[in-house]
Amino acid sequence: MSGDSSTETPGFAETRIAAAGETWDAVRTNRFLGLQAVERLGGTAGPVIVEPTAVYFLVPAGSTRTWDVPQSTGLSDTHYVVLPAQGRTQPPGPYWLLPPRRPLGNTDDLRRALGAVQGPRPSETSVDLARLTMDQIKGFTCALCGTRLYADRPLGTFTATEGLCTEPTELWACAPTCSALPPR
Repeated sequence: MSGDSSTETPGFAETRIAAAGETWDAVRTNRFLGLQAVERLGGTAGPVIVEPTAVYFLVPAGSTRTWDVPQSTGLSDTHYVVLPAQGRTQPPGPYWLLPPRRPLGNTDDLRRALGAVQGPRPSETSVDLARLTMDQIKGFTCALCGTRLYADRPLGTFTATEGLCTEPTELWACAPTCSALPPR
């Protein structure tokens, strides 16, 4: 991966804040799914950044504009990513799980890997975006039934045409045990 230092801003502890969408795009997902996807991808994952709660996959610029994989977000032209110091390969702070000198990852392979680790999704699950409370939007309570959440369980990213969720918003649920889900 080659970066244009003119689009990077120095951060703390030798990190750099870099604009996505120029040399590369990134896909952000939660750490649990991201690490499983890395394992599934093997040597084809491309550069991978790990933070305490998230994993970032660096992919070719422009390849995430139509990204629609649940529980992940494509980061392109209007996004910035914290790049770890070149040699940082372990915590604390953001670090390179797979180094930046690798070729960028394949977006289609990543899409398949994330889909596989998420498994089948309930097709009848729908969220009434107009009725969500602020606690549901912020992830404090289940977006489906309103139960208080004590562990992170992403439901997916949703966008409404009006109301509180007009921007893509990651919602959380007490799934797979949520009482609002249809029986399997």
